[in-house]
Amino acid sequence: MKRIKRFLAIEGRILLVASIILISRQAMLPVNAAMPEVISDKVLHFLAFYCLSLLVDFAFQKTPFNALKMGCLLGYGVAIEVAQSFFPYRTCSFGDIAADAAGIAAYLGSIPLLKRIPFVRERWSA
Repeated sequence: MKRIKRFLAIEGRILLVASIILISRQAMLPVNAAMPEVISDKVLHFLAFYCLSLLVDFAFQKTPFNALKMGCLLGYGVAIEVAQSFFPYRTCSFGDIAADAAGIAAYLGSIPLLKRIPFVRERWSA
């Protein structure tokens, strides 16, 4: 059981760093106007921050998913939006921040369901 928790923590940290790098890179690239928008930008923000919430929670298992973790994630979302405001081809959007917060809240609400998945539930075991 301890080996599974350690595996989840290590993999969570590796995936968290990779995700932050990819999300940050994607957030600073110009929007390709020629490419049709298949999935709404807000849905992408929601999904990205749901996944980041899961990765943060699994990467740092000694503490529960608390206000500190949520605040850091939301701060990252705000930082992305502020950084985008400095690029002429990007804009700062409070709607994106709201979608980020909704993704974080959705993860928090889904924890009881995640605790029912056999492999995943090891994150919350003693």
